[in-house]
Amino acid sequence: MARKRKNKNGDLYVGIATLVAISFILDPEGSKNFIISFLQILTVIFVVVVGFMYLYKKKNTKSIPISTDATSSPDIWREPKGSVLTPPPLESLLQKEKLIGSETLPSIKTSKQEWSVELIKELEWKRFEELCSGYFSAKGYKAELSRQGADGGIDIYLHKESYSATKVFGVVQCKAWGSYKVGVKPIRELFGVMTSEKAPLAIFITSGSYTKEAKEFAKGKSLKLLTGDSLIRLIKSLPEVKSDELLKKVISGDYTTPSCPSCDIKMIKRMSKKGQNKGKEFWGCNNYPRCRNTLKFK
Repeated sequence: MARKRKNKNGDLYVGIATLVAISFILDPEGSKNFIISFLQILTVIFVVVVGFMYLYKKKNTKSIPISTDATSSPDIWREPKGSVLTPPPLESLLQKEKLIGSETLPSIKTSKQEWSVELIKELEWKRFEELCSGYFSAKGYKAELSRQGADGGIDIYLHKESYSATKVFGVVQCKAWGSYKVGVKPIRELFGVMTSEKAPLAIFITSGSYTKEAKEFAKGKSLKLLTGDSLIRLIKSLPEVKSDELLKKVISGDYTTPSCPSCDIKMIKRMSKKGQNKGKEFWGCNNYPRCRNTLKFK
């Protein structure tokens, strides 16, 4: 059988423990003082070692001075010592990032909406009617919107105090048809309403244009045909204060999404899922199926 190896370290620890135990039995107070002194010495040694390690690490990790040579670090910008640090001009930063060339950076201009034919053509049908009504109000007429919808006949009734307190002075039809030409049929219908109302004036306003037949029919009658161009000229002839106020009202909020003629709320874009118009987009009322009004998508 193999002989068991003696654990010399174990015997040493047992011997030390025995001596400590005997010393505590023979002289408890002296042993206690010895242990306290020993622990104090260890604490002092630990503090000294940690202090030396901290000083050594601090000495070897000093920050490397940054070179002020622009050729060695072209992307770094600094100010002299003691001055207030300020960023470089926007142009130089953009050039360093290669966002612009070495040419002069163009000045940044704030965009301001102005009267234009393009703006007129962007207006939805209800906002277009409100624009026309606002123009006549600015000219001193009492403009009364009929609220008959996008295709409901007469849109505005004009009253003039110097003409009559009760009778209609003019009837106005508005069509926000920027991409279409107005034919002769709606012009004849407007003329018929003017005759039945016994009004001395009828005005048709479109953001688009008119066919040759429509223009021929209006000749020689108290029937005025206005396009987007002519409407812009009339608006710009107003006093600047009134023109600016009208513009502010016209472009406030969402002025491009059409309103439902019945519910008077903004419509949403939909797509036909069946029939001959399958796959085509159109405007539908947000209250569908309770309201089934639709408008063509421009």
